[in-house]
Amino acid sequence: MRAQKSGTIVNISSVGGLAALPSCAIYASSKFAVEAWSESLGQEVAPFGIRVLIVEPGAFRTNFLGSGAMQTQPVSEAYKGNIADMVLQRFGTMDGKQKGDPNKAAERIVENVQKGLKKEDLGKVENLRLLLGQDCYERVTEKLEKLKQNVESSKAEAFGVAVDE
Repeated sequence: MRAQKSGTIVNISSVGGLAALPSCAIYASSKFAVEAWSESLGQEVAPFGIRVLIVEPGAFRTNFLGSGAMQTQPVSEAYKGNIADMVLQRFGTMDGKQKGDPNKAAERIVENVQKGLKKEDLGKVENLRLLLGQDCYERVTEKLEKLKQNVESSKAEAFGVAVDE
């Protein structure tokens, strides 16, 4: 890709890499890592005409939530009935009912990669992330609002730690 001065690296993350759910700490942390790695890598390879695209799928009708894919232990007594338990129970009812069509997602990914391959689009394709699924869009926008509120409420503390001169 460096030699041809173009290309797209596609990294598959998840909405969970931007907006973590209870009971998903290990999964979310691995996807957060993909996010950070991709952001950094994207900046490193941009001067070579190479783009990084982070694919952020929501819930798609795959076997991801199928009985063979989800291995869980029974929840300990302390967690029964709490938010983590409720999320796990919800996952158990979603298999086969996810609204996302994996074939359409694959088409969107290919379309986005192809945008970056056209000579006239090189260096112009700016989106680092490709959100896929209405559920993904809604969770990410909700997370951004909460993050913005958190950042704004921390402004005084952020500015209040400068060295007195």
